[in-house]
Amino acid sequence: MNILVVGVNGFGQMHLSAINNMDISIVERNENVIRQVKDKYSIKKVYSDYNEALKDDFDIVDLVVPHYLHREMAIKAMKLKKNVIIEKPIATSVNDGLEMIRASRENGVKFMVLDQYFFDPSVQASLKLINNKKIGRVHSIIVRDQRFYNKPGWRTDKNLMGGGSLIDGGIHFINTMLTFGGDYDKIYADNFHGGSSINGEDTTLALFKFKSGSAGFLFYTWAYANSPKVPAFEIIGDEGSIYEDPNSRTSWDKDNKIRTVYGDIIMNGQKINVEKYDVYTREIEAFMESVVEDCSVPFDPVLELRDLRAVMDIYHITK
Repeated sequence: MNILVVGVNGFGQMHLSAINNMDISIVERNENVIRQVKDKYSIKKVYSDYNEALKDDFDIVDLVVPHYLHREMAIKAMKLKKNVIIEKPIATSVNDGLEMIRASRENGVKFMVLDQYFFDPSVQASLKLINNKKIGRVHSIIVRDQRFYNKPGWRTDKNLMGGGSLIDGGIHFINTMLTFGGDYDKIYADNFHGGSSINGEDTTLALFKFKSGSAGFLFYTWAYANSPKVPAFEIIGDEGSIYEDPNSRTSWDKDNKIRTVYGDIIMNGQKINVEKYDVYTREIEAFMESVVEDCSVPFDPVLELRDLRAVMDIYHITK
């Protein structure tokens, strides 16, 4: 199979490091980056122009581009009958996301948003434990991530981001929250700018009231300098609890063979052995299998659209 990775000056290199058993071509203009990746990842062909690249035959187009470009670039590839994977969020608006899903169906191609948090082994193991009632009835879910962001680049522009930190990294944690909590009836939330380099919001506090009767609390910030390590998620039931161990997280180094998002899980004070695998490789290989076998993609873009709706609900509340 042939894959075209668009944009490898940054996170695109994480994608390159996760691709196996495919011929790789790239779209990239930075000569230093091209030299850096060409031999390391056995790049077959380099393009400087996306439209020119689309004239060639590719089974999969992998878009690692700023958020505001997602809709236009994805639909352009889909109309040329190319299967598309794209970095989160699906788009900067729900309507754009719906158009992308519609275009994939109308053109008979596979489409998936890459969200390594959804594929994380600790998330999947925790979900199985919850569904098997190992901690009884879940009444509370806490999901949080805290860091300090002080970088230049396109993420500093609210218009290019489609918002601030929540629509970027925060949507991963929205995914974790909704994976555990399910559908919600209502959200109470506050967004504000606490002191990062971006001009959109950099801190979000949100309370979810789920249809199941449980509640979820989300704290996500890019304005927390020197923050302590805390569990990224805690699930509390009437017969026990599950939480993530932040001290057992793996490195995201591109040469690391096993990269997970979250650390091990602790249930009722005891470590649960979870089979580890590389989440980046898993999501790309699972998508490739869906193309080869002509079956459903492993992470339905409708779920990513659900996550984006939650982000937009929070933005609407805090306008």
